[in-house]
Amino acid sequence: MKFVLSPLYKAMDVASVFILIGIIVIIGFLGSYLFRKTGIPDILILILFGAIVGPVLNLVERSTLVSVAPVFSALAIAVILFDGGLNLNLYTVLKESPRAIVLAFLQFLFSMIATSIFTYFVLRWDILQGFLLGSIIGGTSSAIVIPLINKVNVSGKALTLLSLESTFTDAICIVFTIAFLQFFTKSPTEDGFNIIIRGIVSGFSIGIVIGFISGIVWLRVLSSFIDEPYEDILTVCIALLLFGLSEQVGGNGAITTLIFGLILGNGVKISETLYISHPIEASRIMKKFHSEISFIIRTFFFTYLGAILLFYDLSLILIGIALSFIFLFVRYVAVWISIIKDPILEIDRSLMTIMLPRGLAAAVLSQLIVAYGLSNAELFQDIVLTVIISTVIICTFGIYIIKESSKKIKEIKKEAKVK
Repeated sequence: MKFVLSPLYKAMDVASVFILIGIIVIIGFLGSYLFRKTGIPDILILILFGAIVGPVLNLVERSTLVSVAPVFSALAIAVILFDGGLNLNLYTVLKESPRAIVLAFLQFLFSMIATSIFTYFVLRWDILQGFLLGSIIGGTSSAIVIPLINKVNVSGKALTLLSLESTFTDAICIVFTIAFLQFFTKSPTEDGFNIIIRGIVSGFSIGIVIGFISGIVWLRVLSSFIDEPYEDILTVCIALLLFGLSEQVGGNGAITTLIFGLILGNGVKISETLYISHPIEASRIMKKFHSEISFIIRTFFFTYLGAILLFYDLSLILIGIALSFIFLFVRYVAVWISIIKDPILEIDRSLMTIMLPRGLAAAVLSQLIVAYGLSNAELFQDIVLTVIISTVIICTFGIYIIKESSKKIKEIKKEAKVK
């Protein structure tokens, strides 16, 4: 058997590759630490480092990295959504789901429509192309929103609502984007509208069924593997296996892994409901292990994203920034509708509005366009990356302004009491 070195290894020796991997992980850890301490999202640091490694210093070849986009993107989706499901509380999900689903769908729908209208008039794109771009960048990022809202003074109800909304929109974006991509790659004899509807319906339904049944079965299996040394890594492999099987039979792998994680993370409650003996659920150690796996994948993905950065048109950057401010407006409308007749959530409306950062799902889906071979994939990538960066910056500054305003209000009230 003949082994052929990839261009990455031709450009760098093995020692240099190991050094680069170590530096990426260290920067990811430091970025995560700074995120927790300062509230500045670490993805900006990771993308910047990736840009230095890639376009600036040319330590890695862009063509090599782009070639692994389909596999890396799918891996990132599977691992991170599985980890998200593992850490969700089922009771909270069921209690707050209706309002969170309303906010998630309104945010997504308004963003997708606004994107399509904007690209139709500005870029002269087809309406459906605009829908495709809108479906990619139509949802907030759970990987950014959830850590951010834990740093601000917000009601428990708003915290839960925003956490669920960002998790739901990750899944919604993935299902709709894949449905639109299937439409663009259909044969001339197929009905495009039916492909989109079928893709959305089957993606949700098949994905949920496979994830739920597999989760129940794996709970029973885990009850026989208590204290086995490799059950954590085995569970990750099962999640990846289910992702692939779901995709093969017409479901959505992302939905499957999310539901699978949700079942495992709430095994005791589900076992009691279904009268399953020997109830078991993911342990604290298992959740910590999967969280660390998710951290590694996420760190490398955003660094990878910066390394394949290719801004060749200033107008695309301006378009991405303009779309970000449009999203801020449509989110204000979506939040206003979603919290009607809820005085508790009304108090946090400004904070809920500013929580619009796009992140991992948008980044991953922009790479899927490359995998599907669309002709204008690089246009999509540049716009998506600009939207990710600009929405994160808008959110970061918005939180800072809200915090400062709250401090001033407290100081004024304190002074008024003294007088």
